[in-house]
Amino acid sequence: MSDEGCCNVKVRIILSAIGVIVGLSVFLVFGIVYENLSCAIWALISGVFASLTLCTHVKYARDQWRTHTEYLKPMMFTGCFGQLAGVCGFVAYITLASVLSQGLLVRGPGYYLTSIWCFITWKWGFLLFYSSRYYRRCYHDNTGLPSDVPYEKV
Repeated sequence: MSDEGCCNVKVRIILSAIGVIVGLSVFLVFGIVYENLSCAIWALISGVFASLTLCTHVKYARDQWRTHTEYLKPMMFTGCFGQLAGVCGFVAYITLASVLSQGLLVRGPGYYLTSIWCFITWKWGFLLFYSSRYYRRCYHDNTGLPSDVPYEKV
């Protein structure tokens, strides 16, 4: 890994860690203080996808994916699931907010804030998918193996 790649991975790790902290803190604040459970749950889901993305970057920085690249494909599918859930939630909550003529509510069921956290969940799902796919391709390009064959079977 070059110095430029090492710096990029460190930045990705820091940003993913911030995503985990923000997701968990919003879960606590909106769940306890503002009683907006839908927003709190989507923030928690966003924090889970941020933590999976963080684990992916940390394992790449430690070069642990070299021996277990077969786990990157399920991480890609998990990222796709996060994107799908985020988009479906975003559309559903925007629709609910507009049909109910709801303004920007912080206390209670504020659907616009919930749609924002659905979008952030989509973002972390996309980043999980993209980073898993990128690292999988890096390892398979460096070893010359086809992308469907795990290292243990060769």
